[in-house]
Amino acid sequence: RALLLSNYPGSRAVSASEAKDAIARFAIYDDPTFKRRVQITTEEEWSTFLDGCRDKSEPGNYNLELLLKKCYSSTFSMPPSPTAQIRSQRSEDNGVAGATLSALSV
Repeated sequence: RALLLSNYPGSRAVSASEAKDAIARFAIYDDPTFKRRVQITTEEEWSTFLDGCRDKSEPGNYNLELLLKKCYSSTFSMPPSPTAQIRSQRSEDNGVAGATLSALSV
């Protein structure tokens, strides 16, 4: 983060090409896990990846701090557990998705 702030004061890039250039300088960009989980080879993939990191005050700019966090999150976050996914699928199959369960009376 300190390197990011020293190279890009304010943590913003003016354009998508500057944002791409900044990502390529992040150490995480060369990480095999990042490359496996984040497919950004085409312009469309780059656009999709960068889109969530737009600066709210200046929609034409990208917040590089958000982008750095997104890179680390994409690389190191754990996927949902298989058990949670199975429970979710079962509740959806039973028509319980989004419903609340009432207390059992004795």
